Amino acid sequence: MAPSRACRAALIALCVACGARPGVAGSPSAAKTQQETMAERGYVRYRGAWRTAQEIELVERAERAQTARAEWKGRLERLRRQLEQPAHADRAAEEMAEIADPAAVPAVSAALAEERAFRVRGLLLAALARIRSADATRSLVLAALDHADPETRIAAVEHLATVGPEAALAAFAAALESPENPRVNRAAEALGRLLAAVPRESPVRDDDAVLGRLVAALQTRHVTVAGEGPPEGSTNVTFTPSGGGLALGGGPRRVPVTLKNDRVLETLAARAGVNFEWDLAAWRAWLATREAPADLDLRRR
Repeated sequence: MAPSRACRAALIALCVACGARPGVAGSPSAAKTQQETMAERGYVRYRGAWRTAQEIELVERAERAQTARAEWKGRLERLRRQLEQPAHADRAAEEMAEIADPAAVPAVSAALAEERAFRVRGLLLAALARIRSADATRSLVLAALDHADPETRIAAVEHLATVGPEAALAAFAAALESPENPRVNRAAEALGRLLAAVPRESPVRDDDAVLGRLVAALQTRHVTVAGEGPPEGSTNVTFTPSGGGLALGGGPRRVPVTLKNDRVLETLAARAGVNFEWDLAAWRAWLATREAPADLDLRRR
């Protein structure tokens, strides 16, 4: 039975909307494949998914970086073994002194954290300084703040003074608010060494802001665990903005304490040229008069 006039009209409208000519089988629009359609939109089939050329480049770049990082891990392990072999030690040290590939940063940072020999740690710190990437600078900052060896922390600060003073100043100043009291003091010590190494006229310095952060960190409020539970003499220090303690029934009690930070005071006094010791009111008054006339004796309270 022939379709009614209304049905035929509806069929024609549907074909036009779909881009096909009614009654013409195999027209170009009807024969267009999914691949052709996606290609017109800028996509290609890649590893079972439709991706743009930019997405493919990002995937392949990430894979190359991952491969390079894995290769650097193996290479550093080989060089470290050769450093202990008299026949290969000099050449291995030369190769380590030539590391400048940003892909080496994860392997170098991991090796630095585990290395026991200061001489080898020096080679690894120098490699991070030579690379000069953002990741390398962050690794130097973490070494300056958290490495267990004081000499390694000092060496990291010395490299940062040359390759990344601006980033390091910001990181050390932020670490003054660390929830860990020992880290507050290490941050102050690193900050003092960095400021001493950076010229006073350097645009990265903002002494007023740094001095204010140091004054705020002279005494910090923490919480220590006391009572039953942990072994005798152990503490677990965390930062509490409100300073309130929390009693945990008859077991361990979290007791708020205010700690004086000796390294913060040392750095503050050295940078300020005055020393009000632990008198916070005097320090705040001194900060407020930083723009006072030169003939005013700021050491007098």
